Formats: sequence, C-alpha cells, structure tokens
Amino acid sequence: MYEGAFRILRALGDGRSLSRDEVVRAAGEASSVVREVTERYAKWFDIDEGRVRCSDRGLAALARELVARGAGQTRDSSWCEAYEAMAAERSAPKRALDQIFITSDTAVRRAELLIEAGEHQRGLVFLGDDDLTSAAVQLAGAGRKVTALDTDDEILGILARHAAERGWEHETVHHDLRQPIPKAMRARYGAVFTDPPYALEGFRLFVSRAAEMLKPDGRLYVCFGHSRRASERGLQKQRVLADAGFLVEAVIPDFNAYQGAEAIGSRSALWRCRVTPETQPLVRGEVDGELYTSRTPST
Repeated sequence: MYEGAFRILRALGDGRSLSRDEVVRAAGEASSVVREVTERYAKWFDIDEGRVRCSDRGLAALARELVARGAGQTRDSSWCEAYEAMAAERSAPKRALDQIFITSDTAVRRAELLIEAGEHQRGLVFLGDDDLTSAAVQLAGAGRKVTALDTDDEILGILARHAAERGWEHETVHHDLRQPIPKAMRARYGAVFTDPPYALEGFRLFVSRAAEMLKPDGRLYVCFGHSRRASERGLQKQRVLADAGFLVEAVIPDFNAYQGAEAIGSRSALWRCRVTPETQPLVRGEVDGELYTSRTPST
C-alpha cells in the first residue's frame, strides 16, 4: 500500500471523524497528500461537510495492511537459528568483493524493519546479498517474492537451494553491476536494499543502479559507516545521495553490526531515502575499473 494512504487510514482507524487539517496533523502527511489520497481512494473514505472518516472499505483495507505488516504482533525471531545455519554455509568473506558479514542480530533487525515498512509487498530487491538478508526476510515470514542480485555464485547458490527447499518465491540474479541493469529490472521495484562497497566509486555505482531500478515512489535503504576520525568519507557519500536526487527520510546510527570492519568501529548506519522527481543515476552504461577497498579508495 502507498505509504501516505496507510498513514492516513491509520490516523482514522479508530473511527474518528476529523477535519482535513486534523487528518494532516494526525497522519503527518502534507495537505496535498491528504487531498490526493482521499480523491484517489475515494471508496476508503466518507467525507461529509469537510470532515473525513474511514468507510467500511477503508477499515478493511487498513486491517489487511496491518496484518501484512505484522503490526501489533509479537515478533518471533526463533528463525534466527535457521538463518545462522544458512550463514554458516558460506565460505570465508571474499575481501576482493568487500564482503564483511553482519551479525545474526543485525539480520533480524533488517528483516523486521523491512517487513514492518511493508517493503516486501512493493517489490524488494537486494543489490549484493553476501549477508543473506533476503533469506532473513523470507524466514521472518515475508510471504512475497524478493529478489537478490549478486555476482557471487556461492551466495546465489545458497539462496536458490534454500528457496527451492522451503518453497520461497525468491529470484536470484547473477549480475555484475559494472554492467548496465537489464531492461526488465528498471523502474520495477518499490524498495532497494544495499550494503555497498566502502570505496566511493563502488558506492556511487550501487546508488546509481538503485536509482534506475526504483519506481517513482520507491525507497532506497543503504548502509554505510565511517570512522569518527574520517568524517569526510561519510560526507562524500551524503553528497552522492543528494547528487543522485534522493531525499533522506531517516538515519539510524549503528544499525548494522559486523563481524569485522574494525576500521569503522564494526558498525554502520542505515539510511532510508526516497525517490524524488530529481532522482537520476550518476553513473550510466558500462563501467571499468575497481570498486572495492582492496586498494585505497580515491577521495
């Protein structure tokens, strides 16, 4: 469901009748969004003398969405053991690909956050998935198809094997992001999640490919961290997001914990960004050269 519509329905979900200004304040959405949603989804609302109430259809739509997002449910993270067993099938991290694995607690946090936000319903793709986060989302009960794109055949093989055994709708795509995104994958996804290479060149490329893959209302979830003594590295990546036309909606410090990455304190933040009319890739076409920190990244 469109996030603006969900927030408005939730604000009206207790049966209240509110003025449009009250809906704006209760939902935290702009008046233009309230007007657009109530017009686009007119069957979900009863409007009388300028006051807005959820119709029966609106309440039913809200109930379905709350169930899909697992709202109000106690999260069962007992599947963490299954995730750890899958993760143990990987060989040692491939440093040539900047692989540094996350902790299992981080996998749980990622999966719960993405499902709570409903991203699994909007089309969710992972650009690089050596952490098997797409599997964590499935184990957490997504019940929808997710896509993992990677150049590492070992990772894709683990995902494909478990998807077949467990009956997941799980698309695995072997693709090197230095090559253009396949046409069938452009503007197709509601959310992209990536923990991109640390080097600025790799970060810029991954963000650019994400921009091509996202729908006009899509979100980008991107992980990056930096040493307190090298804050300019974080600033460079903020500029990449701004130059690519992404609006930063939220930053969760220290969201990701790693089994390594001591140079950045074994932690990174999770940035949630939204597509805007100015979003565009900074890198197009085929790319040559190194993307990873097996050499010193340029500044």
